[in-house]
Amino acid sequence: MDILILNWKDIKHPQTGGAEIIVYELAKRLVKDGHNVTWFCRSFPQATPEENIDGIRIIRRGNLVTMYLLAPIFYWSEKEKPDLVIDCSNTIYWQTPLWAWRSRKVAYLNQLAKEVFWYEYPPIVSHIGWLIERLQYLTYLNISFLCYANSTKQDLISTGIPAGNINVFPLGLDHSRYHPGAKSSTPLFISVSRLVKMKRTDLAIRAIDIVRRSYPKVKLVIVGTGYDRSRLQKLRDNLHLESQVEFADENVWFFKKNNRDIKLKLMQQAWALIFPSVKEGWGMTVTECAACGTPAVVSNVTGLRDSVLNDKTGIILSSNPSSEEIAESMIKIIKDEKLRDAFYTNCLNWADKFDWDKSFSRFHKLINYVSEIK
Repeated sequence: MDILILNWKDIKHPQTGGAEIIVYELAKRLVKDGHNVTWFCRSFPQATPEENIDGIRIIRRGNLVTMYLLAPIFYWSEKEKPDLVIDCSNTIYWQTPLWAWRSRKVAYLNQLAKEVFWYEYPPIVSHIGWLIERLQYLTYLNISFLCYANSTKQDLISTGIPAGNINVFPLGLDHSRYHPGAKSSTPLFISVSRLVKMKRTDLAIRAIDIVRRSYPKVKLVIVGTGYDRSRLQKLRDNLHLESQVEFADENVWFFKKNNRDIKLKLMQQAWALIFPSVKEGWGMTVTECAACGTPAVVSNVTGLRDSVLNDKTGIILSSNPSSEEIAESMIKIIKDEKLRDAFYTNCLNWADKFDWDKSFSRFHKLINYVSEIK
């Protein structure tokens, strides 16, 4: 089967995150299963227009805006049209029902933006974005959807998509890479994400300012890159937290193989991951940390409330937590060794449930079912 995947970034993009890792893990298994897979996405500086990665044909065209206009041109320029188009959305869909007529289609959702607009864009743009996101689903009412969190399914239902059109499949985990290691002897917390406002990393920094008053040896290591990095560094400096808050080298990032061991070591050493994001599709770093025996302190939002078992594999805060609430959870973890031990055991048991081959098996059955391809 010839499959075209439309996803805004590929696995080599400098800002690759958990969403791209998930698509990559599934795509390379589609190739292994005998399918021809093309991944269309936007370009980035120094990127080649076309590349083959693990058998996946990567096509890079345009930027964050023009890629949506160039995708139909690419589709119709191909002599042989794909049997199936997987229309992936992190905010905006590719509107394939309007132009990919010769192929069967399935919509694949990481997350709805919704609240993200208010954090990332000016008010006027946020209102327009929110409206476009709601209206875009009118063209997808007869399309089957795939997602990997039950809370995301509820978000989709709220847009008018029939519940019967939405299929949830489990995520996987690379157990050969993520596994337990020695914990830090002093309180160590980590933040692993893109450095953008919606991740609310500033709350973790402010929480450390509170915690250090009782535990001066506490430390927070921030791993990630993004436009908000300089603002966060300035906040760290203004609070005189140079000894407590460290920014990992910008190259220590999700999929860069020469730096992956550093990220893994931090996940193994950490006492907890701090992740008060506005919204997530799931939060891959939460599951990766769990496989290292590291719990997560997260906000009660879509995706994260699915990836954490409250008081078992971490702590679920309120949906809009304050730095004081985060600090209280951090202190709770620092003070209670028995709690840390329980988190460690529960995290490993929880992580054992995630396997990429099992995830792909379910995903493959679903795309065959929803696209009516035998």
